[in-house]
Amino acid sequence: MKIESLRVINIMEVKQPLFPYVKPTDYYIDFIGDESPTDAAMINKIYTLEMKSGDIISYYNTTEIVADFIKAIESKIIGLDLEDISMAWDYMYRYTLPVGRGGIAMHAISAINLLMYDIYAKSLGIPVYRLIGGKTRKKIVAYASHLHPTDVKNLQDEAISYVNEGYKTMKMRFLYGPSKIDGVEKNIELVKIIRDAVGYNVSLACDSWMSWNYNFALKMAQSLEKYEIAWMEEPFLPDDFESMKLLSKKTDIPISEGEHHYYIYDVKHLLDAGIRIIQCDTVWAGGITAMKKIAALAEAYGAVVIPHTGNVYNLHFIASEPESITPMAEFLTKYREWMEQNISGIPFPKNGYFELNEKAGFGIEYLPKNQVKYGKSKENYN
Repeated sequence: MKIESLRVINIMEVKQPLFPYVKPTDYYIDFIGDESPTDAAMINKIYTLEMKSGDIISYYNTTEIVADFIKAIESKIIGLDLEDISMAWDYMYRYTLPVGRGGIAMHAISAINLLMYDIYAKSLGIPVYRLIGGKTRKKIVAYASHLHPTDVKNLQDEAISYVNEGYKTMKMRFLYGPSKIDGVEKNIELVKIIRDAVGYNVSLACDSWMSWNYNFALKMAQSLEKYEIAWMEEPFLPDDFESMKLLSKKTDIPISEGEHHYYIYDVKHLLDAGIRIIQCDTVWAGGITAMKKIAALAEAYGAVVIPHTGNVYNLHFIASEPESITPMAEFLTKYREWMEQNISGIPFPKNGYFELNEKAGFGIEYLPKNQVKYGKSKENYN
């Protein structure tokens, strides 16, 4: 089986809802306005890729800039054997080194890797998780991820709703960073609101999305200790490994990183800095091929891997690893409707757990007929 074609077949303009949270650009809010990180990441359009091998087809949604990058290297992909996934990955990694090793190049490698896994598993009539090691458990623990602060009542009601839905862990977002004089106090007020609403029988994690410096993060960690925080996520810019190392030694709260890190070399830097919760994403960090290596590296350091978002690709990876290495999956609660109306077959949590089916490949199908609802749609784009 060879890769016969790889092309963009659909473009959809999207208007995703924006929710308040602290951003690394907040220092410049008076100068450039409150920019949307969604627009900054160039995901205001979704490009659907199609890969064909014989009569087997796989689809994958990505961004315009990733689709353009793939178009630039597609001549190196067409004709490769589907079974040679590791070779294809290594070749793409080496071929894109002058402009790669992370970022858009690794997003593109991830997309191609996942398309190849999907087609190969479909050709065998098995789910991807069986192709990469088999299922290690019947259900995957899900944690509820949103809690973007709007007002006190909404924040309380949302947190309580997650408890009622069976979640044992939830994650909130902070609103403030060093650019706000009373940012620490304001952030702690948000934590207190949630703890007062749900108590301490539920684990609570906190996300600061690359927006703090060391001094601010240290004050936050010291103030958060009494609230029994499950982990403090991405307090620093992704390359600030020194601050990660310092903070890890100063607090008992686990520091998590990895959402914006790529492949094993970035992860080794994180592990050497004392990070023991790794959050790399299968669709960004290099696909299944890279994530299996990341899991092995994390295990050697006594760390766990809790990928960014519970997308279906992450779920198949998580299912193939021991629960001691990949203990849970994130569920972005406010994007469920969008996913339901655009992709069929996506696993959603029930009573706090994901369950994967036995469908071949990743078990999902894109629904282009519904995409027009979210904006203009251009079909048969090549």
